[in-house]
Amino acid sequence: MPNKVLKFQPTQKEDLENILQKLGLEKEENPNVLFSYRSKDFKVIFYPTGTLLIQGKGDVDRLAEKIVSNLSMETNYIGSDEAGKGDLFGPLVVCSFGLTSRNSKKVLSLGVRDSKNLPKESLHKIAQELLKLSTYSCVVILPQTYNDIYPDFGNLNKLLAVSHANVIERLYLKLGLKKAVVDKFTNAPYLKRALSCPISLVEETKAERYPAVAAASILARYHYEIYLEKLSRSLGIQLPPGSGPQAKKIYRLIEQKYGLEVLKKVAKLHFKV
Repeated sequence: MPNKVLKFQPTQKEDLENILQKLGLEKEENPNVLFSYRSKDFKVIFYPTGTLLIQGKGDVDRLAEKIVSNLSMETNYIGSDEAGKGDLFGPLVVCSFGLTSRNSKKVLSLGVRDSKNLPKESLHKIAQELLKLSTYSCVVILPQTYNDIYPDFGNLNKLLAVSHANVIERLYLKLGLKKAVVDKFTNAPYLKRALSCPISLVEETKAERYPAVAAASILARYHYEIYLEKLSRSLGIQLPPGSGPQAKKIYRLIEQKYGLEVLKKVAKLHFKV
């Protein structure tokens, strides 16, 4: 059965229900979700996580477009997120994305949501569409550079703060957006200190519920995976994401076979292995 997944804030429940009722869907009881609606051709479920699932034999993409086009939502702000900070191999990537009144409907219709919940194929497809919008900024810190500069920071969160500030400030200058939402990575005020533009900063855990942050999350993960694959090809060894037993096994293999200089080009050396 075809399906389409969209991401909204749970506080938009009432607005979404009003739209579905106008589109002729009828509410059905389901105590485990925020709401469930059904018609002859569709079933629409809104979960407490903010995920809206559209299923049915009808054109689910068309229904998604109708829902999005009728929905009012916050726009004109920057979302920022990162990928690779917990991965032994590959770069650290920080991306920001500007959600504007002009691109918001397109972003929602793509099914933008937390990159951790997207299959690789879907993530790459959505990322390529987001790149076409040209309202993003990314910093990719490859392992060799990462290992060179990390001692100057001595703390990953300080490096993240400077990187987030960099991509946020680029979009501030390009788009003139005066608010930024960041997926919170520390309780310390590193990011506020690093920012040099007059922007309203919101730091929240699980901030991927904001479409702009979810879009930034997708772009960061996309770039991370692209560069991890490039590094794998250059070495002739498939470098795994994460920092689990398999990653540590490959780390030790590269160290023994090629030495520290080669390892420095593909791995973050401050990890305990």
